[in-house]
Amino acid sequence: MLGLLSLLASPVAHAGPSVLFDAATGEVITHDRAGEPWYPASLTKLMTAYIVFKKLKTGTLRLDQKILVSPLAASQEPSKIGMRPGSAISVDLALQTLLVYSANDMAYVLAEGANGTVFSFVQEMNATAKKLGLSATHFVNPNGLFDPRQLTSARDIGVLAAVILAEFPEYSGYFSQQHVAIGKKKLLNRNSLIRSMPEADGMKTGFVCNSGFNLVASATRDGRKLIAVVLGAPNSGSRAEIARTLLAEGFPKGTLASRPRLAQISNSPLGAIVPADLTSTVCKKKPPVTAVRARELAGWGISFGSYDTLQKADMALRGRLISPAGMDAPGKAGVVRMPNKQGFAAMLWNIDQATSQALCSDYRSQNAVCEVMTPAAFAQIAALSKEPEPKPKVQAPVAQGSDGQKPAKKKIKKTAN
Repeated sequence: MLGLLSLLASPVAHAGPSVLFDAATGEVITHDRAGEPWYPASLTKLMTAYIVFKKLKTGTLRLDQKILVSPLAASQEPSKIGMRPGSAISVDLALQTLLVYSANDMAYVLAEGANGTVFSFVQEMNATAKKLGLSATHFVNPNGLFDPRQLTSARDIGVLAAVILAEFPEYSGYFSQQHVAIGKKKLLNRNSLIRSMPEADGMKTGFVCNSGFNLVASATRDGRKLIAVVLGAPNSGSRAEIARTLLAEGFPKGTLASRPRLAQISNSPLGAIVPADLTSTVCKKKPPVTAVRARELAGWGISFGSYDTLQKADMALRGRLISPAGMDAPGKAGVVRMPNKQGFAAMLWNIDQATSQALCSDYRSQNAVCEVMTPAAFAQIAALSKEPEPKPKVQAPVAQGSDGQKPAKKKIKKTAN
């Protein structure tokens, strides 16, 4: 523990939860808040890859199989490859772009190719997480783009990483691959540690403004593999440096029978704590919360009450969505500026009447404020709202999952093979 304390006193210290453990035995060498909930960002893609690996093993998918890029997949935010809807890519190349370049569009391509729909794939992700004992983990999408209900912990990510390496050593090359070739372009692995630390051999980066910079870093020395999970670093350089320090200090410590195993670390109960939001720290030019325009409200919905500030409404919304009632709720969620200076409402919309009534019934049983919103009520809010023209969207300083590169602007027109 002294090694970790000295690390946290260093200039690169300001990170969230972390854990360092032996990949083969699960022996925890050091950890800090490893059971605390966090937003996984592109570390989500480890579960996406794990499910695809399982389908390759059973023959449901083949590496040389071509799968289509849907409009939904093509619409994902960077980082992405940018293939056009209707084009095709092999499962092998899709996996390379997923794990080497952290392509968000390819996560959707693989999910749809594996299960037909993203919804079905996400259901399998959550069922798999439950089977593996990832009690702090819940998925809403296969790429990790921000959703307040997309949750994990350093402990859970570590368990998943170890399981992947143990069950599918034949695919470990994806995690240490230096670059992926798309036509004439060579896209570098987002994990800079594999280029700066000789022993490093994987595994995955993650970034959204809300989570900060995440990293699962593996390294092997004298046949012993260690895995470091670092969450919430302030930039790509610090996440790599924290992981490097953990790994470098971990190898000389050897093994001790008295150390706990990774699976023995307790997670905070799923939904009990709203994760920290690092937007103001790592994306200073991006507003921490953006109000949804009232004219976007549609269908039936629910309101969790009105608040005097945008931030309070957002905190209430994130808390309600990670409750048992809200975790799998359909529809869209956001904070809406109410007309006539009536504050900001935390809302869920674009759902049907029966679902909105059932959700409110569940929330009220938990003594939570909940009001069913009809289409007429939404229309009235929109009619009374005098909303200014939206400001230009502020791009995150780097693409999700990246290691400092700005999002690519050009799309790849040709089919990738």
